[in-house]
Amino acid sequence: MSHRPPPPQDVAHGQRVHHDALAGRHVFVAPQRSARPDDAALAAEGGEPGAWCPFCAGNESRTPPHSLRTPSDPALPWQARIVANGYPVVAHQAHAATPPAERPAHGVHDVVIESAAHERSILALDAAAWRDVWLLCQRRLADLARRDDLAWAMVFKNSGPRAGASLEHLHSQLVALDFVPPAVAAELAAAAAAVDSFGNLIAAARGAGRVVAETGGVVALVPPAPRQPFETWLLPATAAPFFHTAPAEHVAAVAELTHWFVDRLDRLAPGADYNWWLHQAPHRGADVPPAWHWHVEILPRLAQFAGFELGTGCHITTLSAVESARRLREA
Repeated sequence: MSHRPPPPQDVAHGQRVHHDALAGRHVFVAPQRSARPDDAALAAEGGEPGAWCPFCAGNESRTPPHSLRTPSDPALPWQARIVANGYPVVAHQAHAATPPAERPAHGVHDVVIESAAHERSILALDAAAWRDVWLLCQRRLADLARRDDLAWAMVFKNSGPRAGASLEHLHSQLVALDFVPPAVAAELAAAAAAVDSFGNLIAAARGAGRVVAETGGVVALVPPAPRQPFETWLLPATAAPFFHTAPAEHVAAVAELTHWFVDRLDRLAPGADYNWWLHQAPHRGADVPPAWHWHVEILPRLAQFAGFELGTGCHITTLSAVESARRLREA
């Protein structure tokens, strides 16, 4: 993700998105990503991480310029910053509202550098610094929501190599697309077919003992069919379609609950890798049910997805939802 020019042939091909109508699958072809650096290759330059890590303070020339940073005052040292991904899945290209079988992959792909220091875990950040990271993401999502060429945006984190991270320095990614992806479209359809699907989700979790924490109007719960032990969702207790318009107390609650979750996961499965991603409603291009809730899905990577999962779309877990919730609460 450092700012190095991709091979010339990659520039010629650019990013594409292919759609398989039979499988209902979109695949992004991004040749540049094969040149992504990793810690082992960068460390071969020698010295401490501050000498070679592109995300450390002092190495800003190794990334594109920031679009946002905190604090915003350039006279003060930065604590977190958002830069364009040097190896993007999508890029600014000719817009097409409806994806055909193959077309340019138009959108925005950013990196959220969450710490100026070379930290590996969000547990190394204090509460205020971690809250500011989420507020920075919210500001960037709000900027992207105002663009007519984009339909939807997400924030996601890959923490650890099993979760797909190539660099250990604390970071998340932010991607905005010009169409609504299938996973979000399926959630919209399911929510539209029910009276209050997210409200029912929360009520059922309360009744079954699957709520693990709650603060600032945001509920943390284990979903009824977790894909991995300790999978947890965060969502506001009342309907709210967009994270980028969420009140400050909801953003602070997400920061607090993600920190809480990583602490609990580290107690239950020390060193476990994980992913999380934000699903919010589309900015445009889809009907949004009035009872929609944005939500953050956190998925520990305790077991690999293998042939059964890939071939069926079903998952296998070794702990029930209720048992996962109990262990998270008691950790």
